[in-house]
Amino acid sequence: MKILDPVSNLPFQGNRLKSFHFIVLPLLRLTTMRGRAAARRGDWVEATKAYTRALQLAPKEAPLWVQLGHAYGQLKLPDAAQLAYLNATRARPDYVPGHRHLGYVRRGTHLHDQGMHSLARALLLDPADHSINEIFMAEKGEAGTQESLVRAALSHADEYRFTPPMGLRARWLIEKARRAARRRDWKAAEKFYVTLAQHQPGNPDVFLQLGHALNEQNRQPEAEMAYRRAIACGPLYVDPWLHLGYVLTAQKQHGAAREAFANVVRLAPDRVASHPLLASVEIAQTQVCGRATRGKSQAMVCPPELSEREKAIWSLLAAHIQGGH
Repeated sequence: MKILDPVSNLPFQGNRLKSFHFIVLPLLRLTTMRGRAAARRGDWVEATKAYTRALQLAPKEAPLWVQLGHAYGQLKLPDAAQLAYLNATRARPDYVPGHRHLGYVRRGTHLHDQGMHSLARALLLDPADHSINEIFMAEKGEAGTQESLVRAALSHADEYRFTPPMGLRARWLIEKARRAARRRDWKAAEKFYVTLAQHQPGNPDVFLQLGHALNEQNRQPEAEMAYRRAIACGPLYVDPWLHLGYVLTAQKQHGAAREAFANVVRLAPDRVASHPLLASVEIAQTQVCGRATRGKSQAMVCPPELSEREKAIWSLLAAHIQGGH
């Protein structure tokens, strides 16, 4: 999801210097220190300017977006504060303060339900947050709280994926592949992604991008296999299911496409609004309400080596996907 400028609501523009790390780091420290100093003396206008300059150098720094949100809040600019907190969650979907402050700001506006969803994301990631838990228990009770946590887990799985660390060779390959894709040289992109897959055989993003390169060359059967390999690497990753559905539709495998789209709706119901084909196959209501049984997933096996918290999140997701609404 795109990071937006909190004032103009347009895509946030980073500084061209951000490619030069030896220059960026000292400048980032300096502008951040200036922002904090301005905040300590209550000069919120200067704080917003300093934090914005710092974020132009490092737009993925979620803590800085939160600090910018605080500064806008002090200036009585709730819309700008809300966008700053939203940017924090987009930069780092696992960053609890971003979800927490976004939730508190939204709860006080007409976006109350969205605010509760943001607070549920924070509670999912930090179950020890008793203040948020008390809010949910007061408004929704035990059953409603658990349902909110399921929805939060689905949103978290849709936005957050662990990216395995890349060595220099892998980084070089992915940069070459992206450049080839930008100039629409899909054959070259395919070559780089195939090589990258040998270095990172468990990375679903690699196979997803390989599927795109193959699909752009009208090689739908091979693209289908690439998307299926992405799904094998990350069964809860929505994008491969979505593109698998499209590529199956192109091959006139409509029954299999409906099953793929059904998984998209199970995992990320909000996607229906931006992908009309999901609604056109008439699965949205039947799958979400549990009236259709044909598309039920088979029993899912918990991945190994998960932390206790990850297992809890995975269990919520698996129960939901398998029909345990």
